[in-house]
Amino acid sequence: MTTPAPAGAEDTWLPRGARLRVVTVIVAAFGPYLFAGFRTEQLAVYTTVLCTLPAISPRLWIGRAFLLVFGIWAVSAAFVTINAGSVLVVGPYLPGSTLAGIENYVYPVAVLLLVAGWRSAGYNRTALLELVCRTMVAALCVNSLIAAAQVLFDLSPILQRFWDGGAAGTDTVAVLAFGNGRLSGIFNQPAEAGIAYSLGLFSAVYLFARPGRDRPILLGIAVALMVTGGVLCVSKVFLLLGVPLALWQTSRQGRLVRRLVAICAVLGVGYVIAMQAGLSQWRGGWMLSALLPNGGGGDGGDLATRYTAQRFGQSGILKVGWNLVLDTHPWFGYGAGGLTLPYDSSWTEALVVGGLVGVLLLALAVTVIVVAWLRGSPDRASPERPFAGAVIALAVGATAGIPTFTANRVGLLLWILIGLLVLTASGRAGAGADAAVHAAAARLAVAGPAPGSARHPAGHSGVPGPARDLPAPRSTERRPATFVT
Repeated sequence: MTTPAPAGAEDTWLPRGARLRVVTVIVAAFGPYLFAGFRTEQLAVYTTVLCTLPAISPRLWIGRAFLLVFGIWAVSAAFVTINAGSVLVVGPYLPGSTLAGIENYVYPVAVLLLVAGWRSAGYNRTALLELVCRTMVAALCVNSLIAAAQVLFDLSPILQRFWDGGAAGTDTVAVLAFGNGRLSGIFNQPAEAGIAYSLGLFSAVYLFARPGRDRPILLGIAVALMVTGGVLCVSKVFLLLGVPLALWQTSRQGRLVRRLVAICAVLGVGYVIAMQAGLSQWRGGWMLSALLPNGGGGDGGDLATRYTAQRFGQSGILKVGWNLVLDTHPWFGYGAGGLTLPYDSSWTEALVVGGLVGVLLLALAVTVIVVAWLRGSPDRASPERPFAGAVIALAVGATAGIPTFTANRVGLLLWILIGLLVLTASGRAGAGADAAVHAAAARLAVAGPAPGSARHPAGHSGVPGPARDLPAPRSTERRPATFVT
């Protein structure tokens, strides 16, 4: 039996089972490793896709942009898989893990199928987006508190299960970062934490600062916690991209001064409380000050060098990696296993595993996403548009410092937001899917019992609540307009 929608909440309502499945997937992104190399989120995503795909594949509500990005990424996954192990690795770097490399490219394909499955079931896209954002913001606020607790307590024995499953001992990036005072909670890399906190900021602005949903106090609390987390992990992605993009997104919603006053007030109170609680003992302040113009920095380099960690210099790891591949296997790279080389960039990863062909495929996928947004997906008048713009700008900008689209944990959050905000939200395709559900409800309302009957007591509107949960009739789903972006 389906739980009826609350009165007046049908447009943003999801059935209980759907809510549970969506929340489970998002929370799983913050879960521990089940064993070395396999995270909770992978189990949640692959299990959900395998269980639901056979039942929904004939009814997928997808547009042209979705098909293009899905196709490009599927081709990339097949390409690097076929090429894996076919190249003799010579030089200063050893071959990497083939299985991990394949999973890096297969995982985004699975997440896109997951989003398509949610949409094909007829669930309202706005309701899905709000639930994803609320769950993400709540989980990131908890992670900020965990990072703050790391200032006072050594939580490494517990967090090791989240960083690498306990397999790498003291060699994880999180352990090394912890030694420098960079506290990222359950995230293994500060850069991953920075992307997650940035997405959390964008989600909080969307939830609590859009027209009709103005909640300045809740916005201030959420922003204060995530800024705390972003500062404690000293993430340059968060400081250089996340915060400015969140401010831009907020300015596009109106009432900027009111919201900034509320945020500053909460930040001020939070700062006092944090100092009283002992966060003044934080050891990472020297790294934060090194990023300031007059901060000094231990390497004596200029500000650009400090922000890029010397990745782009003559001896930088990015130039070394590009030169190595271009001098040995320029067109097709080394396959999914790649090399034991710190990629530090989506473009370097694409070059190492796929050569120039892999770089071209990544560029095509990014171009399709950006063009879909520029062409009005989501609608230009929607409060989702600056949200989508901030997510895309973060995803593309951060590729210079981290393999954004294949990063652990945050890759799941990023692809879900891109899928809901851009790839399934285009004018007629996205709206058509939601309109089909409403059309079904309207037809049931006309054909249903008259108000005042046993099923519809007096004063009831006559529209049965469960109608919002019903998928659209097959004839509506197969209209050609559904597949046009």
